Amino acid sequence: MRRTGILRNSAVAAAALLAVVMFARPNLWAQGYGYYDRDDYHYGVADLRLARDFGFQDGSWVARQDIAKGKPYQPYPRGKYAHADRGYRSEYGDKYAYRAQYTRAYHEAYEQAFWRR
Repeated sequence: MRRTGILRNSAVAAAALLAVVMFARPNLWAQGYGYYDRDDYHYGVADLRLARDFGFQDGSWVARQDIAKGKPYQPYPRGKYAHADRGYRSEYGDKYAYRAQYTRAYHEAYEQAFWRR
């Protein structure tokens, strides 16, 4: 009987701790999981999802163009896509994280589109 009381008290304590953590940082709760840079500037998952969407669109487009023109496999952003920041706005936060996400998506999309032909 005593053991059940300890478990019940532990569950209540865990729930209370979770509530304190979630309400102490309401920004995390409202926007889902996000990321913070060194200056504690928040940029959320939705912002990085935009980088991924733009990178994927651009990588697919460039791969199709390369295939049509008979160019060799070159999966890294180049030309007007070299800056890897299409769609970026300063309120998204860390530009380097945005660029990294864009570049990964570009590479992935280029590879898929190029080898599927």
